[in-house]
Amino acid sequence: MTGPRLTPRRLAALQQAAAHPKGGIIPGVSDLTISDVEALEQLGYAASIDDCGHVNTFPSADFTPSKHDCHPHFLRITPAGRAAVQGSQDGRSTS
Repeated sequence: MTGPRLTPRRLAALQQAAAHPKGGIIPGVSDLTISDVEALEQLGYAASIDDCGHVNTFPSADFTPSKHDCHPHFLRITPAGRAAVQGSQDGRSTS
């Protein structure tokens, strides 16, 4: 069995997110399924990120629970996701 891969639908969602001001990925708008979202997270192309850039469930250098607990986290493109989009535009394989 193979791991998750970057399908055309997932790539399209990442391309939309790369153009979004905050990198948001909105599953209902981008036609993503739950398995698509899980695959993007497993690939490292998307994560639940707050406006400070903190990835939910991962500590950061300035992480304090009181600082981030009240911040809403949204599914957003990661730097790896942006690199995948750039790679697809450059003609490199991303899967």
